Amino acid sequence: MILRRGRVLLALVALSLAVSARADTPAPIPLAEIAGRAEEVAAFLRVLDAELPPAAPVARIASELPALSERLGERSARTSQTVASRPGLGTLDALADSWQSSRLVLTGWTETLTTRATWLDQQRGRLVALRQTWSQTRKQIQTARAPAPVTERVDAVLTSLAAMQKQVEAQVAATLVLQDQVAREVARCEEALALIGQSRRQAAGDLLVRGSPPIWSPQMRQLSEVPGLVQSSLATHREQLRSFLTNQSDRIQFQIALLVGLVAFLWWVRHRAREWRATQAPSTSLGEIFEHPIAAAIVLGLLASFWIYVDEPRAARYLVEIGALLPAVVILRRVLAPAVVPGLYALAGLFLVDRFRDLVVALPLLERGLFLLEMLAGALLIGWALWSGRVHDLLATADGSMMGRGRLVLARVALVGFVVALIGGAAGYMSLARLIGSGIAASGYLALALAAGRRVAEGLVVLGLRAWPLRLLSMVDRHHALFEQRAHAVLHVASVVAWAAGTLDYFGLLEPALAGGRRILAAELIPGTLRLSLGDILAFTLTIYAAFLFSSLARFALEEDVFPRLQLRPGLPYALSSLVRYTVVFAGFVLAMAALGLNLDRLTILGGAFGVGVGFGLQNIVNNFVSGLIVLFERPVRVGDAVQIGEIQGEVRRIGIRSTTVRAWEGAEVIVPNSMLVADKVTNWTPAHPSRRLDIPVSVAYGTAPDQVLKVLSEVAHGHPDVAADPAPQPLFLGFGDSALRFELRVWTGRLDRHVAVRSELGIAVYAALREAGMTIPFPQQEVRVINLPGAATGPAIPPHSRER
Repeated sequence: MILRRGRVLLALVALSLAVSARADTPAPIPLAEIAGRAEEVAAFLRVLDAELPPAAPVARIASELPALSERLGERSARTSQTVASRPGLGTLDALADSWQSSRLVLTGWTETLTTRATWLDQQRGRLVALRQTWSQTRKQIQTARAPAPVTERVDAVLTSLAAMQKQVEAQVAATLVLQDQVAREVARCEEALALIGQSRRQAAGDLLVRGSPPIWSPQMRQLSEVPGLVQSSLATHREQLRSFLTNQSDRIQFQIALLVGLVAFLWWVRHRAREWRATQAPSTSLGEIFEHPIAAAIVLGLLASFWIYVDEPRAARYLVEIGALLPAVVILRRVLAPAVVPGLYALAGLFLVDRFRDLVVALPLLERGLFLLEMLAGALLIGWALWSGRVHDLLATADGSMMGRGRLVLARVALVGFVVALIGGAAGYMSLARLIGSGIAASGYLALALAAGRRVAEGLVVLGLRAWPLRLLSMVDRHHALFEQRAHAVLHVASVVAWAAGTLDYFGLLEPALAGGRRILAAELIPGTLRLSLGDILAFTLTIYAAFLFSSLARFALEEDVFPRLQLRPGLPYALSSLVRYTVVFAGFVLAMAALGLNLDRLTILGGAFGVGVGFGLQNIVNNFVSGLIVLFERPVRVGDAVQIGEIQGEVRRIGIRSTTVRAWEGAEVIVPNSMLVADKVTNWTPAHPSRRLDIPVSVAYGTAPDQVLKVLSEVAHGHPDVAADPAPQPLFLGFGDSALRFELRVWTGRLDRHVAVRSELGIAVYAALREAGMTIPFPQQEVRVINLPGAATGPAIPPHSRER
């Protein structure tokens, strides 16, 4: 019974395997579809043949990988040598940065090769499926005895598929080999980073551990091996430099061409600077910096080396720094005060000693002796400057500014650091001593290089503001001093930030500081359901500030250089600049909300809430805002217009978002809500035609000939220089008054700024002309008669009399 059941199960298993095999086997192509399917396969093979060669990124990886592998091998050897010399944290961080950069490149290459390998595998699977299908079709036509052309067509398709499959297999193998090579280089980067990390932890832990015997120990008196070690170290550096010159020959040629171009350009700049100096008296930056064009070119060209070269050995980097040091001293010597020049020379000397000491770091005895001498010289120099009072001249702290006080504090900190490094190095704590002493020296060199670079950059800014095409801009021509001042401030802040970052890097504190800053900025505030971080708040603040700054710059450019070149009606430039400002600020606000992490879809909810608030408490503010927009677009009142709003008379000085500022004729500035300009009656005395009519009433005694009065008034009007000839002055006889004949002189004047004075001068002139002509201006008279009423008490009669008023 059991045996029978086993046979049944075996039969079922065999049947299922046969069914699955038949299901996996592709169905043959019907004879009627062979021709069409063959054309489809041919088209597919043509497309695949065009796409099969490696793309440009893969070809670039294949061409660049051998050179990169060789550089990484040399860098790995240098890293091992550097780590063995127990360098400072700054050096280890620089090594880690270079390895991380290479690892990032290799990781990108790995992703590119993985994508290509996946695509090739898909194409290979498709070719296998097509070959199986056409193989089954070949068997079918043999059984069906199809015509010979059909058989030949199927055989040709199979041959093409086999050839293409062989090509794909070759590309798959090449891609996998290249991917394995890249993976090996990634592993090398990981090993180097692990070694650097271990050395960094060891260096941080050994700062307070004595790593060598004191300088006065008998063990330090063995000097017989020093010459041989010096020769060995110099030979190693020479070999590294020779390899660097061989591998980086193309980049070296590019830098030489760059230096030659900079020298030619700065030589031309010196010629032009002398011309401008003679005619325009430009700033010191343009007059002094380019007096040494070769030195300025060398500074710029050698500082560019840090971006031109990759994986340069320490000896090459030190040679670049030393090569840039001397031209920097030459430049700064001309622009600094004479009292600062000795300190500049001393700083350059200390740095040269420090660079030479780094080259012989593999020789502990010689390196230690040079280090102690360097620390002693630095401490004596700064101590003498502080003790003698020369530090105020050397650091330019006599003005009492914040920067001057900061430099004084840094000088005192440097003195303490040199003393601590000297004592620690003499006692055997070389790790701590190197960190402090080398960090201070490198920080000083960085300050010197940045100062020289900033001076050259300031000179280039001054040159650019006086050269084409910037000199064609009116705003640059009128405000070049302001642009120079702002550029000086920006470059100064940038150099201080770069110096601070470099100094932290030298002491190995940059990465911890950045990590701490990121943690602080990532700290979240959760008021209710809203999640905010300090970084979001900072991004919001900076975005709003940038929006206001950009809007101010755009408004300045429009008002200074765009609107004066256009023929625009009065008031339109102010309206356009205000509109641009509001648009930029609104766009900045939207971007700031997005930077804050708020969902912009929720702005509709905020808008609804804002509308409710407007309906209750903000209606006056919104009324003034909308009224201000109406005033800007319709321009019934423009900046500079002489207006009368109620009892306020004066000149419009500013049309803001909520109110308008009017400077009254009495001198006070009156803030008028914008709604009054729209809802109330506003008298504008500055229409499109800039003129105003003045009416001067005149009364003359009875008995005077009216035609003579009109003649006198006309002569007075024509004799005033501020009375317009068109329309002509118009003297009028208005009629008969109670005690005088009434006249009026109507004149027009274009002097809106002094129309009150013109009216006064005309009144004085009319009075003088009437007196000279013998005409009198009568006093108003009123006659009062007192009459005795019937039944009134008797008494003496009061005679009638008259009273003049």
